[in-house]
This record gives sequence, C-alpha cells and structure tokens, in this order.
Amino acid sequence: MGKVTREHLDLDICIFREDIKDALRYFDDWDIKVAVPGENRLVDYEQFSDLTLPRYCLHLFRDNDFIEILLSERMEDQVLFRKNKNITMHINDFGLRDCVERPYVNLVWQLMFKSLSPRDKDTEDFYNYLIVMNDQQKLLLSNGIRMMKPDSAWLVKLEA
Repeated sequence: MGKVTREHLDLDICIFREDIKDALRYFDDWDIKVAVPGENRLVDYEQFSDLTLPRYCLHLFRDNDFIEILLSERMEDQVLFRKNKNITMHINDFGLRDCVERPYVNLVWQLMFKSLSPRDKDTEDFYNYLIVMNDQQKLLLSNGIRMMKPDSAWLVKLEA
C-alpha cells in the first residue's frame, strides 16, 4: 500500500513447493520446524518427506530471528489456493513488486486467507486495503470468499 498500516511481528515468505530444496539450503544454519495442520504443534524438520501435503508451513528460528515459510502449489501458470483448489490466480498477478521493487504476495490473496477466521488485525488489514482496491480486486476477493465462507461480513462491505 506504500505505507505502514500496523506493526508486524514476523516475516512470512511464500515460495512454491518445487523451490523448497533451494530454500532449505539457504536456511541450512537455522533451526527448522514443520507445522502439523490441525494439530497446533511443530515437529523437527528431519527429511524432505516431512514436507509432504497437507503440510505447508515451516517455522525457522535462529537466535532472536523468526521466519515463517508458506509453501504454495501451482499448476503451470496458475497458483492454487490452499483452502480451495478451485480458486486460482495467474502467477503474474500473485507475485507483485512495490515501488522499490520488493516482492510481495498480492494482498487480495492474503485477505482471502484472513477472511476465513479473521482476527481483529485481519479485519483492520481488510478495511485498510478496501479503500484502495479497484473493482477487479474487489470482485476477485468477493468471489473467493463467497466460495469458502458465504456468510462472511466482509462480503457486505465488498459489495457496497
């Protein structure tokens, strides 16, 4: 958005699953844990098979630093939404760059995840971005939310 809207406590890195070996080599000197979906626990990363689906999230620790790596799936030039594979985004729309060329994941994609179980800070993010979203972004977000959570309060605001 070109400005700080709130403080963030960590850094999330989103990479495609096929690139995980390169990331693991890069973070070789970090302590790597794998999140076990639905169990709210971490296990030590020991071998590549520890990262098979449905696992998608790694927590990396070194001294006082913490990084979260989120693994994304893609099929050719389409990125697949983890919670509903019927929701896709073209790879060129998924990975964007800000005014100083820093890469980031499309905010619409991030808000789709946040919409499923929004915390106060997620709702704050939604309202901050809503005022700068264009009609196409609103449509993409509302279509995705409608497929996953048709009773979301965010839909009313998106359609206003």
